Amino acid sequence: MPEPTTPTRAVFDYFRIAFFLAALTAIRAIAFPSEIWQGDYSRHANELIFGFMLVQLFGFMLKALPRWVGRPILSPPLIRLFLTAQALAFLLGLHDLALGAQLRSIIGLAGVAALSITAMRARAIQAFPLLALATAHAGTGIVAAFDLWPGATMPGFCLILAICFEVGNRIFPMVIDSGRTRDGRPSRPLPPAWLSLTQRITSLLTLLLWAFDLPYALPAALAGISGMLWLIRIVPWHAFHYGGVSFMTFAMVSKRIGFLLLFIQAMPGSTMPLAVPQHVLAIGGLASLAVAIATSMVRKRNGQSFQRSLLGTATYFCLACALAQRVGYALYPEYGLGQLHTAQAFWLAGFAGYAVLVLRRRNTPDCAR
Repeated sequence: MPEPTTPTRAVFDYFRIAFFLAALTAIRAIAFPSEIWQGDYSRHANELIFGFMLVQLFGFMLKALPRWVGRPILSPPLIRLFLTAQALAFLLGLHDLALGAQLRSIIGLAGVAALSITAMRARAIQAFPLLALATAHAGTGIVAAFDLWPGATMPGFCLILAICFEVGNRIFPMVIDSGRTRDGRPSRPLPPAWLSLTQRITSLLTLLLWAFDLPYALPAALAGISGMLWLIRIVPWHAFHYGGVSFMTFAMVSKRIGFLLLFIQAMPGSTMPLAVPQHVLAIGGLASLAVAIATSMVRKRNGQSFQRSLLGTATYFCLACALAQRVGYALYPEYGLGQLHTAQAFWLAGFAGYAVLVLRRRNTPDCAR
């Protein structure tokens, strides 16, 4: 849908602030010295799964849900309250990471509840699956933040993967088709329903089984293969020359490859470390997809859809390199920590670029529309 043309008095976009807070959380999760973790490095994963992705998802829903629902989703004062509370939770986390995570998780669940109430009142059925998954993810974040279940991190990871996959499968075909029609090509029909349903069900089943440490090899193979076939039917290479499309395709492909690697890792006799498919899915299929979707939304808001930028290209390149270095370390740890530190540097550079990208606005009178 096109951007609304009715001007507003807003001097900034709320979703940009959410994306910026998410970028700061991702940077903190990687950059801070070991003292902040107090010897518990499991919080590194929790910061990304229940911190970065929770705030990132809130920003996405602030922008996307009003279109799906057909009405304003939350009042501006309430949005400002949630964003201010999340900013305070982030600052509190600099002093006490655990306490900051607890506050953030409560605010996150309250935000999802407020969004869900509006969607239910508007009977926006298309938003219900996303909101149900978001509620489950936010609730799991509370369980993890208060240390109520040591194994909560893995279900939270699988839930946010499921959310990103649902969002990506909805947005990616529209992005590609929009680029195709800009070139004067005819629109292509969506992949057949049976293929879309197969890759959706097998992906969710794989994540469910993986979250609870049950056998997942067969559904992972089906998810990877059906996902690749689905992706080929979209024909993304028709729009590669537009800004951000190649990176979004990279993220979508990473998801499929991650499932295939899960299948290989789960096979008897496999020597592949579980860290390989985990990081392909986490950095490639999750963080990269979140950044690709967010920057696409920002470009559109700026009236610069599909336009390339040097900063955007550098940001995408850094995140792709972070994935390559992290997988390299998982496969060949004997080569030393250099790969891990290089991955860290690329991650920090990528999210620093992302933080600038989401705040940067076109300098024209209608940029606040």
